[in-house]
Amino acid sequence: MKILSVSTAINHLSVALNEDQQVIVEKNERDERNHSEHLDPLIDEILKENKLTLKDIDRFAVAIGPGSYTGLRIGITTIKMFASILDKEVVGISTLQALAKGVAGDALVIAGLDARNDNYFAGGYKSGDIPENVIPDGHYNIDALIKAIQEYAAENEVKKIVFVGSGLEKQDEKIKALNIPYEYGDDDQNVIHAGLIGKLAVSATPIDPDKLLPRYLRRTQAEVDWHKKTGKPFEPDSHYVEEV
Repeated sequence: MKILSVSTAINHLSVALNEDQQVIVEKNERDERNHSEHLDPLIDEILKENKLTLKDIDRFAVAIGPGSYTGLRIGITTIKMFASILDKEVVGISTLQALAKGVAGDALVIAGLDARNDNYFAGGYKSGDIPENVIPDGHYNIDALIKAIQEYAAENEVKKIVFVGSGLEKQDEKIKALNIPYEYGDDDQNVIHAGLIGKLAVSATPIDPDKLLPRYLRRTQAEVDWHKKTGKPFEPDSHYVEEV
């Protein structure tokens, strides 16, 4: 099964072609924010180098969040369009699960993205071929995240914690106080790889492209202001955990 995978969730752009669990090619552009300009050419480059067209792709996969509001929409809109027009399978993969997939060995993986002011989009995963979400993906203040880790560790054997993503090193004193061996991911583990999204996509359940939605994990300020002004219910545009 040929899988074309995309991540535009952060400023690291990643596109990959997989044949089932094998990554055929992955192309990355780091510290690049103009995903709308670079995504399509990168996809086209991968297809041409492998003498393929979009019609040859069996399944499309995309990181659905959390992440940049604009970035997520670019990747999801592109993949939805491909799947809809070509009548192909499509799956959405958690950004945090994709980060956790990059960690090998027996560990509790805390995947997190810096949301500023000691807040993180984060989740906890048991490492493995398909990382198991054991601390729910959410929008956490660092104290709430530390508490969630403590509660999980109190009921489960945790030999080591690996922190991947962005900004968690700033919390080293609080992390050290957990009294559990830990380490931080390297540069390669701290970015989202489309090849890993493709591997997770093999066993993921395809959905209707129209139901492929961003998973922001918090509402935008514009949405909160609109709701307060109009009193109207929030549109079912994505899955949210809490307001900010």
